[in-house]
Amino acid sequence: MPPVFKRIITLFSLALFALAPFGAARAQQGQRLNLIRDAEIENNIRALTVPIWRAAGLDPNAIEIMIVQDNSLNAFVAGGQRIFINTGLIMRTETPNQLIGVMAHESGHIAGGHLARMQEELRNLTTLQILEAILGAGAMAGGAVSGSGVGRGSTTNAGGPRAPGSLMAFLHYTQTQESAADQAAMSYLQRTGQSPKGTIEFLKTLQREERMQIARRDPYLTTHPLTPERISAFEQAAAQSPYVNTQDTQQNLNMHHRMVAKLMGFISPETALAKFSEADPSVPARYARAIAWYRKGALGSALLSIDRLIKEAPNDPYFHEVRGQMLYENGRSAEAVISYRKAAQLLPSSGLIKIDFARALLATNNSDNDREAVRNLELASQQEPDSFDLWRMMAEGYSKLNNPGMTSLARAEMAALRGNKSEAATHADAATRQLPANTPAWQRAQDLKAYINTRPKGGR
Repeated sequence: MPPVFKRIITLFSLALFALAPFGAARAQQGQRLNLIRDAEIENNIRALTVPIWRAAGLDPNAIEIMIVQDNSLNAFVAGGQRIFINTGLIMRTETPNQLIGVMAHESGHIAGGHLARMQEELRNLTTLQILEAILGAGAMAGGAVSGSGVGRGSTTNAGGPRAPGSLMAFLHYTQTQESAADQAAMSYLQRTGQSPKGTIEFLKTLQREERMQIARRDPYLTTHPLTPERISAFEQAAAQSPYVNTQDTQQNLNMHHRMVAKLMGFISPETALAKFSEADPSVPARYARAIAWYRKGALGSALLSIDRLIKEAPNDPYFHEVRGQMLYENGRSAEAVISYRKAAQLLPSSGLIKIDFARALLATNNSDNDREAVRNLELASQQEPDSFDLWRMMAEGYSKLNNPGMTSLARAEMAALRGNKSEAATHADAATRQLPANTPAWQRAQDLKAYINTRPKGGR
């Protein structure tokens, strides 16, 4: 896992297609989501979901996977073709088929254009009604329930609180969209020859979670159909599916088990060491233990374990990447460079690995390494143009190389990502003056100035 640097993002879209609404709803009110970037986990989720996206007629290259560090069972679509999925949800899935079912549902929202349609529906509601709908609504997991009125327009009767007419229409509309996303998911699973059983299993997990968290749900105050109804719909699909008994492939099982083990090792090392005991000789278990020991400060044990995994699988880029992180975060940057270089060679398509490689190179305070770091960052910028960390390191690297023009350009990119228009314009102007005219970098500075001038105040 690359250094678990968390990119802070505020979501502005009010269209939530969540398994549980609270985390996303808080972000709508200006709070932040902690996003984990990890090449292995992102790549594995993509590998599991690409057949679904193709069945949905979506371009896999246009979809972003955003991993939210949060223990709740939650996944949603926001900001275009971005699927946000909580670490808690990933770790609670028991099979890749369960995770694929969740991703198929979210993909149904993207394919159905629900985000744009919901924005139109939201225009008919007041801001207060929207926020209360999101915070009070139940979801796929039934993660919340409104136990009080929903604003001045609320009425109360023997059946509990009810929403005003416009809000009721909106909630019915979102229920319709959620049902459509479920139907789409069933279709995608059928087209890709996959069983709907995993979705049923996970819905039952969510149903158990519901029962522990809430005593009562108002079926009128929920953005998703009630979970038993969803289970019934998927069971009907399973009864008609020729693929109902299709098993997960061994490759998918391996990817899923490693993702879960890795996340647990990083996020909950004590739990990982308890779950993956020394008696378990499997690769995921040893991977989890190595990461957990590193997180607990037992670097010697961690390196011994990861080195054994590397000896058995010398061409696994992620083992080398994790080894690089262990060394880098313990002040051994020169040794980390060796591991990151190997990881980058084995997986040259990964911009994230190049960023972490560059970070280790810059920490060695060696001019040759500074140049190599900048080269890697330039390559990574083609895949990770929205990485603030990348542009920060780019500015550092070019500053060390005494290149003021490129330093200014990188600082302009940083400021633009922060939404600071005036600072971005200042640095872009400086880059224009400092860079040779009509070069690609000079043109980028011009383009950046034009982009900044077209953005609304405070926009990105």
